[in-house]
Amino acid sequence: MLETPRLKIIPCDDTLFDAIRMGDGILGQVLGANVPRKWTQFRDAFAPAYLRWKAHPPLRDWWTYLIIYEPDNLLIGSCGYKGEPDDQGCVEIGYEIRASHRQKGLATEAAQALVQNALTYPEVKKILAHTMPEENPSARLLQKLGFVRIGEVDHPDEGVVWRWELTRNE
Repeated sequence: MLETPRLKIIPCDDTLFDAIRMGDGILGQVLGANVPRKWTQFRDAFAPAYLRWKAHPPLRDWWTYLIIYEPDNLLIGSCGYKGEPDDQGCVEIGYEIRASHRQKGLATEAAQALVQNALTYPEVKKILAHTMPEENPSARLLQKLGFVRIGEVDHPDEGVVWRWELTRNE
């Protein structure tokens, strides 16, 4: 588990993936947290994420996390890595916070926790992220964390996106 001043960031395991599939009531019981309706925009992504996680054990440290806002003991989103570090030591992060909890610095806390966690692994040399190709809160968040916009890339699922990189200081 990763912790920040206001967040508990819990890695998904078999039990949590099963609870997500069974619905918000079961998920709340398993997490011991309040689970609001529409806590994620990406519910459909959890089933394929689980299948990939099961088929590829090295993903256990590099996959999906749930974000609990501790003051309200409330599930407010998800975050994680898009796979383990590649041969060049690159790992990509992603994050989402439900609309009611945006603009409070919580995505920054979650992303910073992912970055700090990744950098505890000596094989990680660079952390990547992608945003829509426009100035927006995610772009500002990444800049605040020290990411540099490298350029535009054609993402297979998203179309044209901005690519951001944070390189480990040796």
